[in-house]
Amino acid sequence: MIKDQREIVEPLAKFHAQVYRNGRIAIPKNERDYFGIDQHDIVELIVRKIEEDKIIGRGWFLAQLTTNGKLTIPFGLRKELDISDGDFIEVLLLSFIRIEDVIGEKGLKIMRALRANDYRIISDEDEKRLLSMLSRGIYHILFIDE
Repeated sequence: MIKDQREIVEPLAKFHAQVYRNGRIAIPKNERDYFGIDQHDIVELIVRKIEEDKIIGRGWFLAQLTTNGKLTIPFGLRKELDISDGDFIEVLLLSFIRIEDVIGEKGLKIMRALRANDYRIISDEDEKRLLSMLSRGIYHILFIDE
């Protein structure tokens, strides 16, 4: 007799989350710590809408983590699955990408500066230096490395 050879595939993690304002959920800290997932990393998820212990809908998406492991379920997915603020959903963590592995340390510094709304008051000399670099075709974000 031939046995069923199908392999059971498990996600990296499975947890339940409450949906907060504007479709925000959070990956629990113990899961983030275990996998080394941090702010700015990208996660691949499946969310399941469950009612009366039955899965009534599911969707897949990618999201970028913000502070404390928060992310937002895409609006269209929330609408199609009828997921509302306050609902509890089941979440499957399929994979993740450490953002610095993709964009490097300098790219990560740029992302952090963008998220922090970073700016500098510059001198006349700084302005001349920036414009000089631009005129020579040098791509450089001057203040990121400071």
